[in-house]
Amino acid sequence: MVQALKACVSHGALVTMVVPSIAPDEGLAETLNDIPGVSLLALPYRAAGVNILRTILVGVYNLPALMRLKRYVRREKVDCIYSNTYVTILGSALARMTGVRHIWHWHEPVDAQYGWHASLTGLYRCLAKRADTVICISRSQQTEWEQTLGVSLHNAQIIYNPIKPLPSVLSDLLVPHEGVRIGFIGHFEKRKNIPLLVHVFEQLHAQHPDTSLWLCGATNEQDRTNIEHLTSLREPVLTVLPQTPDVASFYRQIDILVLPSWRETMPLVVLEAMQAGVCVLQTGKSGMKELVEDGKESLFFPPDQPDTLLQLLERCMDSMQRRQLALAGQEKAMLLIKNQSFDRQIRNLLCVS
Repeated sequence: MVQALKACVSHGALVTMVVPSIAPDEGLAETLNDIPGVSLLALPYRAAGVNILRTILVGVYNLPALMRLKRYVRREKVDCIYSNTYVTILGSALARMTGVRHIWHWHEPVDAQYGWHASLTGLYRCLAKRADTVICISRSQQTEWEQTLGVSLHNAQIIYNPIKPLPSVLSDLLVPHEGVRIGFIGHFEKRKNIPLLVHVFEQLHAQHPDTSLWLCGATNEQDRTNIEHLTSLREPVLTVLPQTPDVASFYRQIDILVLPSWRETMPLVVLEAMQAGVCVLQTGKSGMKELVEDGKESLFFPPDQPDTLLQLLERCMDSMQRRQLALAGQEKAMLLIKNQSFDRQIRNLLCVS
């Protein structure tokens, strides 16, 4: 979202960011204050509910904010309404009322953390058709949404997420250590499928005692406890780390990154790890298959097949195999960074009156 704002401002656009006053994000407000040409408008509104009844109630709750926005859009002669997540349907309603173009950016998979109930299908089918453009972040994500909604999204456009360069991407900066370190970084939520990784690692460790598993992303002590309930392994074999903004340091500590999620849209942690010269094994349920070649730049596996993951990890115990995958992956990641067109595509969509 911030990258999209910067892209529009660099083109000379004036942007008003509407944020919910009921749950202010001080970090976001601070970030936006540093972007000239962006103003903040805080209004009381909520995201869509997990089912149609709650979503209708949310719509009623949002009416005062919607009326204020309607007046604002007409007074300021707004050219385009941009919504950055599918769970916020305020923009869709506003566009319908004012006749202004609506660009709807869907980052999340269908089964995002907000949940998805079948009762929402009809509503979202209607709202998606009314949007001028629905931005999907991969072709596979678009296909999943079309299957869920039972409609072809002829108004969809694919714009891959921007890739953030790491401060350091040299593979020789990996921290020296004994054995092979396998890592995971991300939220410890159910769809990340961490139990699969832990159980497969137990089998691997039995055959390769010099291996260790590093899990980074704990937000509280309960996260650590939940992981420890999955296995009898403890430090130094199993290390659970808190969330960190310094992801580059984490990648320097590991040899293999494993992302076993049940589903991902466009997991940028994969491209971050590849930049850092880390060998990557990742879920086959991901839009990353559109950017990365399986068997050459990364290895893909079905998230419901632990035997396949174990075989791939066994293969990567060979240092030459790891290095070949890591170097090819690093080359691809740097090429993708160089050739990415997110800013241009966003400007072409949003900055045309």
